[in-house]
Amino acid sequence: MVREHKDGGPVLTFAEPLPGPGLGSAVVAGERLVDGVRCLWPLVRPLSAEAVIGCLDRETGYPDIGVKPQRPHWFVHDGAAARPTGQQALDVVDPWHVDPVVEPVPELSAEVVGTWLERAQVQASPAPETHDTGWTDLWFNATRALVPRPYAPEATAHVALDVAEVRWVANVPLQWREGTAWVAGPTREMRQVGARAPITLHASNHGQVELAVSANWSLWSEDGSPGRTALVDVARSLVADGWSVTHGTEFFHELA
Repeated sequence: MVREHKDGGPVLTFAEPLPGPGLGSAVVAGERLVDGVRCLWPLVRPLSAEAVIGCLDRETGYPDIGVKPQRPHWFVHDGAAARPTGQQALDVVDPWHVDPVVEPVPELSAEVVGTWLERAQVQASPAPETHDTGWTDLWFNATRALVPRPYAPEATAHVALDVAEVRWVANVPLQWREGTAWVAGPTREMRQVGARAPITLHASNHGQVELAVSANWSLWSEDGSPGRTALVDVARSLVADGWSVTHGTEFFHELA
């Protein structure tokens, strides 16, 4: 049985230095984020994304909480996963923030996230002489994650998930895509018992782009497991692409 980690799983955080602050730095930050998500694509694929759009001080590159655009909250999601029809159906539309701009798309991809962010950042800055509009935080709380062999033989219909917050076992369906097994969440059942998606991501742009990967289920964290090996492999792809590991090597010692 796969266990959900209580209060979220072990986290790997990566940082990518930005160019010097100035015109277009928010666009560059978005491009680097898309590059990072693309490196993670063999392992984890977002089904939704939630963004906070702020105003970045042009001199420092940091967000200024005292200056905000007209529409700071944005949410995009895979349209096919919007209307759960049963307990094991996906339930991915649950924005955290008040009054977001919600946009369904046929299928979410790294490129779609990039163009969606560009649209969100087109808003005029309320202080155009000193601040640029740009994203500050993104959460990917609904995802599809690779289930590597030999955990997922073709006869397996679901993953039995031992939920952390309550005494409950959620049956999360396996999805077979071109001969490869994936598991996605949250399902309606998972949401009802407070279970997290298998792997979640958080990106921040506070003077520097950081990307945090949380392995919420034991399938991707246990020593010697194929899932952990797959996670370490995509982490090494990020490092090869110029990102640096800033947190998490005490648990994922392979990356130390």
